Amino acid sequence: MDVGGVQAAVTALRAAHDAVAALSFDQLTSPEVLGVLDDLETLSCQLPVLGHRLLTRLQAETTPKALGAKSWREVMAVRWRISPSEAGRRLEEAGLLAARQTLIGAPLDPVLACTAIAQSHGLVNREHVAVLANAMSRIPPAVDDTTRGQIEADLVRTAMSVGPKQLKDNADRTIFLLDQDGPEPDDTERARRRSATKGPQQPDGMVRLTATLTPQAWAVFEAVFATLGAPGMCNPDDEQPCVSGTPTQQQIDDDHRTLGQRQHDALMTVGRRMLDSGELGRHNGLPATIIIRTTLQDLESRAGVGVTGGGTVMPIRDVIGLAGRANLFLAVFDGATGSALNLFRARRTASRAQRLMLIARDGGCTKPGCTV
Repeated sequence: MDVGGVQAAVTALRAAHDAVAALSFDQLTSPEVLGVLDDLETLSCQLPVLGHRLLTRLQAETTPKALGAKSWREVMAVRWRISPSEAGRRLEEAGLLAARQTLIGAPLDPVLACTAIAQSHGLVNREHVAVLANAMSRIPPAVDDTTRGQIEADLVRTAMSVGPKQLKDNADRTIFLLDQDGPEPDDTERARRRSATKGPQQPDGMVRLTATLTPQAWAVFEAVFATLGAPGMCNPDDEQPCVSGTPTQQQIDDDHRTLGQRQHDALMTVGRRMLDSGELGRHNGLPATIIIRTTLQDLESRAGVGVTGGGTVMPIRDVIGLAGRANLFLAVFDGATGSALNLFRARRTASRAQRLMLIARDGGCTKPGCTV
């Protein structure tokens, strides 16, 4: 079908929606309303299929760089004003449910062929698809393709009659029966599961850090915590914290922190040492450092907050404390006008200091949707 036919079909689809939206439903009985809602639910389950096909086609024809972005996730997030996580979900779903091709152009079934068929008929919704994809990813690699396909077919059949919670329970039971001893320890599997992620900043300013470490990574931090996380070490309550060598007995006796608090402070010390060493290299052409922006009024009153270049909000007391210890750039602005204080132009291109000031003023890159 040529482009005119595709555009005409999409226009007709939108016109059909407008026609239904313009109708009055006041005369419908409850069973009739439920029937219409059933049809709309089926349609909403089917529509992603078109997106999968088109995304796959787009990825085969061009690159994110050609569209002015660094990744497909960025292309989608900026163009359709969705979150990067939602863009990632759509890309992952398209990769599993869209038809594929070999390197020579021969057609291939989707990775999850049964799930794709069920979705095309509106028999499974987005939550079902997420559960099915997660379940299939947990099947041991040793399981052959025939058995894997049968498991998917059974789970899809279950999804057609139950909700996501019941489907997940069924999938968990199936995988447990399939591999009751659990996965065999494997370096590749461990490497695949490694992660360190931060959650959103909470109202009190705290940030939750979640990590799944490889044995090698934990061995490194085990040594760090054994030394810098020992009682009396790196205690921010001490006037002169001990950050190397052996703490005094007085410092040990006065240390009332929990194990978790001592390990937190040990990580802080390691991070500060790296920043002070200058060995972190450069990021986007600038030295890796902490950039904090605040106003002169907040500094003078010692009230308010500072904001890092990455968007983290810090109490002004922490800003002042950090400024006295770490190697960072503190950008100060007038609270009334927002003007950068004592910043002058002396060259055609921005100097390193001016670029840092712009990062502080704008909170990072000003390109729409950029998270830098």
